[in-house]
This record gives sequence, structure tokens and C-alpha cells, in this order.
Amino acid sequence: SSLLNALTDAGALVEDRLFATLDPKVRRLELPGGRAVLVADTVGFVRRLPHGLVEAFRSTLSEAAEADLLIHMVDGTDADPDGQMAAVREVLEEIGADQVPELLVINKTDAMSGTDLERLTNLHPEAVFISALEGSGLDALLERVATEISTRMVTMSLSVPYDRGDIVAAAHRVGDVIEEKHDEVGTVLDVRVPLSARDRFVEFAR
Repeated sequence: SSLLNALTDAGALVEDRLFATLDPKVRRLELPGGRAVLVADTVGFVRRLPHGLVEAFRSTLSEAAEADLLIHMVDGTDADPDGQMAAVREVLEEIGADQVPELLVINKTDAMSGTDLERLTNLHPEAVFISALEGSGLDALLERVATEISTRMVTMSLSVPYDRGDIVAAAHRVGDVIEEKHDEVGTVLDVRVPLSARDRFVEFAR
């Protein structure tokens, strides 16, 4: 929730308490380059989360399974950050989200010791280190998110009948429209869309 607030001013509850976030907050975020994405904050995961709780929160946790990218945020000041990571990945596997691409983000660099920061940097060189409280590292995080999303897009050529303006609107909303023109049949688009959204447009592919 602290990261969602820092990026979008969403006003999500920030509290160091289990299940403080029960319902996902979804906010629009503009990435470097102008692409707009939806960012969802979901319930925190703990090690050995009882199966009954997983079932109870399944609708909330399903946000993770449907995402194009998971921002896996870890408290860098925790006594066992690697245990945190393992706990999250265990639940992700249980809800069928373990194949969703993941970006590891280690938070609270402002409160970490130099020794802990160096150790985690060496252990996880692929991670982005931030302080959601102070705002440090957020620009680098947004750049990484933009890069990760961009590499998971596909270019499609579409011919959309004029009575399917919803498809044209969706292409603009979720993708990058490279070219748009009109003929006697409808709207012709060249567009880059996330792989996860491709099936929505296949019917109109040229």
C-alpha cells in the first residue's frame, strides 16, 4: 500500500498488520514514455498461509493471477526477507500465478543498514531498491516496469467494423496504436498490445 500511495496518491491504508489490505485498490499510473497501466494493491502474503484463508481471499488474490507483471515488494528491514519472498511465491503457486512475470522490489532502503543493503544487493542484483517513504528509487522502478511491460507486447494489424467502437477504444486503452486509418469496412489499426490482451483482438486480426 505504501508503494501504491507513493506512485499514485491512492490513499490506501498503510499499516504493519496482517491483512490490513483486504480488497485490492486499483489505480491508473502513467509510465515513462506515456503508457498508462492499472496498478492493483492486493492482500499481503505470509508463510504457510492456511488453505482456508487462501480460499477466502481467492477473489482478492486473483488480481495477481490476471496481471501482466507482478511487483513483488519485500521489506528490506525484515529479519528474514528471503523467507518473505518464499512465502509470497508459495501462495502465488497455490493461486496459479507463479508463471506471471515478477519484478522484485526491496523497500525501506532508508531504514536498512549498509551491511544488509549490500548483502541483499549481492543476493538479488535483479531487484530494484527503493524507499516508498522517501521516494528514492521510484523513477528507476517506473523505468523498469515500462521496460518489462514493453517486452511482453505483440504487434497486431486489425480491421474493426464501425459498429465495434468498443474494440477500437480497447486498443487505445490497453495498447500503443501505431497507425489508424479508415476504409469502407471499418477502422484499420496497427497496434501493440500486451500478450495477456491478445485474445480479445484475435477475431479482428487481418
